[in-house]
Amino acid sequence: MKPQVQTNDDELRSRHLPEAWQLILIGSTVILLVLWSYWQSLAMLSHRWFNEADYSHGFFVPVFSMILLWWRRDLLNVSNSPLSSTIGVILIALAAAMRLTAAYYLYPLVDPISLLPLAAGIALLLGGWPVLNWAWPSILFLGFMVPLPGFISDGLSHELQRIGTVGSVYILQTFGVPAVAQGNVIWLTEGKIGVVEACSGLRMLNVFVAICCGGALLLNRPIWEKLLVLLSALPIGIAANVLRISVTGILFETVGAEWAERVFHDMAGLLMMPLAMLFLGIEMFVLSKLLVEPSEKSVLSMNLDKHTS
Repeated sequence: MKPQVQTNDDELRSRHLPEAWQLILIGSTVILLVLWSYWQSLAMLSHRWFNEADYSHGFFVPVFSMILLWWRRDLLNVSNSPLSSTIGVILIALAAAMRLTAAYYLYPLVDPISLLPLAAGIALLLGGWPVLNWAWPSILFLGFMVPLPGFISDGLSHELQRIGTVGSVYILQTFGVPAVAQGNVIWLTEGKIGVVEACSGLRMLNVFVAICCGGALLLNRPIWEKLLVLLSALPIGIAANVLRISVTGILFETVGAEWAERVFHDMAGLLMMPLAMLFLGIEMFVLSKLLVEPSEKSVLSMNLDKHTS
């Protein structure tokens, strides 16, 4: 009789997909429906990613979100409750209200932002709090695919231009290079450097903040250390751009304007991201040496010492 019971159990298992695979199947269907519903907004986003260098990283944001879901797959579980379902419905209603507001008041960027509460609401409806706990980093990271509003990006660009100009002039003067700032133009003895909007560092800063956020989500480190990585993204990005402009000024005075212009517009733009990543790596190395997390073995030995004493 035991083999017969085993056979019946196998048949029951074969008739029903595992709960996680059912969730993946339903979730994939929902994703397709959402893509169909948001196709106009997604087309607008892809157009801006393709034509605006400041947001060219947008193509990689959904890909990284999917990778993050796979990275956290061990947390995938299902546990529905009336409260989670109710909050899920509220979040979906909020997303619908945001879409209506975007259409009525002609705020095109509000429509793709509504994807975030929609995704959170769907996660709660499909599997409750465990599914949201699994998916929330990927959902938040999707925010990086939405360009900044014009008044914010313009304000940031102007401030970054000013900081880049003032900081570079200070470094150049420190190294003995005659440099004077006039607006966002740095005057040198051999020429001038115009820190225009394209050289403000906003593009690199957008990408670097996204990378820092993604790294913080993947790092197996304490919360405070992850927050420190996120907070350091802005000053590191600014420092990399200031260093780029300063090196260009030194090259103006040493090797000539032609080579300096080539470095400023071509080579330096490619080297800014590796340089910023190097700064971040140094920061992580210093943090790992300053503060060391206690191991389980050391904690156990401390507890034993307390009991023996």
